[in-house]
Amino acid sequence: MKIKTQAGFLVAGIVLTPLLIILVNFVYRQFITVEDVIELPSYENISALLDESISFQDWEAVTRIAGRSPRNAGHSSRNEEIIVFRDDYLVLYSTIPEFNQGVYSSQDGVLSLISSKDKRYEYSLVRRNMDESQVYVVNRIMPREARVRMMPFFIPAIVVFIFIILLVLFAVGMSIIIARTITHSVQVLDDATKRIAEGELDLQLDIKGSNEITSLTCSLNKMRQALKEEELRRSRFIMGITHDLKTPLALIKGYAEAIEDNIAEDSRKAAQIIATKSDQLEGMINDLINFVRMETGEWRKQLTKIDLTAFLKNLVNTMSADVELFQHELIHDISLPEDLLIPMDDRLVYRAMENLINNSIRHTPSGSVIRLTAAKTNNIIKLSVSDNGPGIEKEDIPHVFEMFYRGTSSRREQGMGLGLAVVKWVIDYHGWSISAQSEKDKETIFTITIDTK
Repeated sequence: MKIKTQAGFLVAGIVLTPLLIILVNFVYRQFITVEDVIELPSYENISALLDESISFQDWEAVTRIAGRSPRNAGHSSRNEEIIVFRDDYLVLYSTIPEFNQGVYSSQDGVLSLISSKDKRYEYSLVRRNMDESQVYVVNRIMPREARVRMMPFFIPAIVVFIFIILLVLFAVGMSIIIARTITHSVQVLDDATKRIAEGELDLQLDIKGSNEITSLTCSLNKMRQALKEEELRRSRFIMGITHDLKTPLALIKGYAEAIEDNIAEDSRKAAQIIATKSDQLEGMINDLINFVRMETGEWRKQLTKIDLTAFLKNLVNTMSADVELFQHELIHDISLPEDLLIPMDDRLVYRAMENLINNSIRHTPSGSVIRLTAAKTNNIIKLSVSDNGPGIEKEDIPHVFEMFYRGTSSRREQGMGLGLAVVKWVIDYHGWSISAQSEKDKETIFTITIDTK
């Protein structure tokens, strides 16, 4: 259970329990606590005292005056008492201890009762004319205010006490559960973060449950896994750099030493090889610098709207000289509307397009044709860079954008395997997509898709 839910239960229990007590008390007082009913004895039970001077109908009228219907004779009320007596002060029925049934009272006794100054009671006197006599009914009632003062506001104290005890136990129990959940989970997380900070990236965190701490643990596990993968990637990165830079450096060093020792058979050729490997080394270092700059976010900036048509034409004009230098031909077909504004970082996109064109330059023989096309259909813009080089093996196509990946055969990457990884990073950064298509010994096409919606 989530800590937030547990805390919600705790607060709800603390708030709702007093309300529940009040509600139970209200229901108890309104629907459960019933005033005792004044019930006079039946005519048959009292006929011996009546001397048949009161008829059955008259006695029924007396019972109605008392405000009740006869049910169980002899039942008395805690809040209301009654005396029924004849005009000769013979007590026919009484629930007041001072007056006994079947015993004659006196006028002074009745009057002293009615005129009593005891504020706990109120009295009412009703007279009923019979055929041969009169019957008086005196009710002694405890006022509601007095009854309320004598009753606690809540239901009986023992019930209130039980509710309070249950509330305290509930609050203490929930507090202990929440505290133990938080304390245990935080301790585990604290220990785990220290071990991860010390480099123990294989540590697998396992906290049972489904609360916020468990969710945090899952996030920490993901972070640990990401750090582990990043560590492996960095290791591969360093190993790749070491391996790729070592090869041209070894050749440069070997030919330089051969020239220095005058053992090179053709010094001019050796110098050309050194220059070529130096250019290759420079290109590899530039790829590495560009990739690191992108990884660290050094090139990040807010995207601005750029005229895509003008941008691509400028790219073609700039890259044509490089393509011609390697004895290739660059042709273009830019079928885009004028003033087509696209949000982008022009430096990053230029670098990506430059990498795609340079990729074609490196992997096609002299006299090859490199084509740049751009077209817009509805809201979709497609930019393509293609060449008629040796193509890419089918099994290599899914991996061409992976860092350090170099093809298996025909288009084996001569650099560090970062050029297309940089392209993929730039395209993803802009929210676009890129795909590669190739046929063996025919052509290779890299297509960038831009959704302008």
